[in-house]
Amino acid sequence: MKVLMRGVHLTLTDSLRDYVTQHLVEPLVKYIDDEATEIDIALVDINGPKGGVDQECRVTVRMPGFSGMHVTETAETMFNAIDTARDTLEKVVTRTIEKRREASSQGLPEDVRF
Repeated sequence: MKVLMRGVHLTLTDSLRDYVTQHLVEPLVKYIDDEATEIDIALVDINGPKGGVDQECRVTVRMPGFSGMHVTETAETMFNAIDTARDTLEKVVTRTIEKRREASSQGLPEDVRF
C-alpha cells in the first residue's frame, strides 16, 4: 500500500506522522492490504493561527477495480479530525467492498455464495 501524506499550512512533525500511521493507516490495512492501493492524506489548517474549528483531515483511497473514495473531516484538533476521518473511512470502505461482494455473488446458487 502506498501512503502519501502532506501538510497544508502546517508542518508535519514526526509525532503527527506516527499518529496518522498508527490511527488511520494501520486500521485500514485489515480491509485493504494491496500493494496497488494508494492512500492520499492531506492534513490542513484552514484558518492558520486564528484558531477555531479549522483542523481538517482529507483522505482519498484509490483501490484497483474500485472508484476513488474520499472523506473530509473537520474538528477543533487535528487528532480529532484524524480519528473521525478513520471512522468514516472504515464505514465507506467496508460498504464499498460489501457491495462488490453482493454484486459478484448474484446469479450464483445459494450453496456457492461467498
